[in-house]
Amino acid sequence: MNNLDPAPEGLPPSDLGTASRAAEPGSIQPTDTGPAPSDEALYSALMKADRSESFGHLAGRLAEELNELLTRILASVASFPGRADGDALSQAEAACVEAREVTRRLQELARGGDGARTQVAARGLLEEASKTAGAASTAEIEIEVAEGTDAVWVDSTQMAQAFRNLLSNSLEALSPAPHRPRVQLRASNTTLAEGRVSGLPAGDYVEFEVRDNGCGIPAENIERIWEPFFTTRKHGAGLGLPAALATVRRHGGQIGVDSEVGVGTVFTVFLPSARSTGMVRAQSAPSVRFRTGRILVVDDDSQIRTHTGAMLEKLEYKFDLAPDGAEALASYRRYLDIGRPYDVVLLDLTMPGQAGEDTFRQLRALDPDARVLAMSGGSAEELAPRCMALGFCGLLPKPYRISELGQALQTVIG
Repeated sequence: MNNLDPAPEGLPPSDLGTASRAAEPGSIQPTDTGPAPSDEALYSALMKADRSESFGHLAGRLAEELNELLTRILASVASFPGRADGDALSQAEAACVEAREVTRRLQELARGGDGARTQVAARGLLEEASKTAGAASTAEIEIEVAEGTDAVWVDSTQMAQAFRNLLSNSLEALSPAPHRPRVQLRASNTTLAEGRVSGLPAGDYVEFEVRDNGCGIPAENIERIWEPFFTTRKHGAGLGLPAALATVRRHGGQIGVDSEVGVGTVFTVFLPSARSTGMVRAQSAPSVRFRTGRILVVDDDSQIRTHTGAMLEKLEYKFDLAPDGAEALASYRRYLDIGRPYDVVLLDLTMPGQAGEDTFRQLRALDPDARVLAMSGGSAEELAPRCMALGFCGLLPKPYRISELGQALQTVIG
């Protein structure tokens, strides 16, 4: 079994109701979750999940828009001279910081109300799955975690359930005695090149395997294993694999599957390494170069550009402002040509026209040593792993105070 394909694209990160294709080749029987609910109960549950997903998406969008507005306010406050502790401007800044906490809770709601993500050891996830899903099984369950394997940045409850679902599928596919049923759970670090796994950017990941020596998956079923409610079992509900896929994708990862009838099945899970995605939002760049003291701010919001420039002036940086990717590239090329590139580019991720990630890739093509700090009003917990995996020096969540801007720049410049 050496042909690993990712789970199908086109499934929204937490959508359990639209996938119609499966990874190839191979599959495994969907999770048996006990007596099957009635069709009406399943339909009702799915409709509630769909409404919840729609509401969560709206909450996330509102939080992002509110963060953009709060960024304007905080930057405006910072630009006023002669501020004193306890004055009206300081109180306004404190109120913005409190409002930022409200938007953070909205973003948690957008992710389904789950709790905060933390660094979780790879072995801990596999041991938890083995302890619960494997408690009633007589199969041999082997856990092998390579030395030095990174932690992952996840909601531990959700991700543990995803691995339980995968393990349950493997256990239910095993043949009875005298066959020696066996499941191997493995984890190790891996570095993916661009395009190696569909839907994942190049970067550092932890690669998990759930490998069994069960019956394998017939070719006629492999296309359907990610479909909600698809099951070949009499008492199965067919929701385990779709739920696991949705959880992994919501955490910036992907699932692949490889199977051979009569030999077994392996599910491979890729999750971004927490080594570069933890609570630290910025990291120093590998090269220091000139320290020109010049920053390039790229944001389509004119007020945010202007007031961020005022912050930079107070921090004693020189700066240039660009409203879009095209002008940013032109400015960067101009200073690169004279051997004095910008120390840091502050790049908004959500701009009309050319997206921030596209601009980042073009900056890196122009200068592989470009130091770029992403800015966004979106969920930092979701964006930070992706930004680090793409090669950004960090993420500066909106709204930001002048002290936070200064600390992020100092971290990146070194």
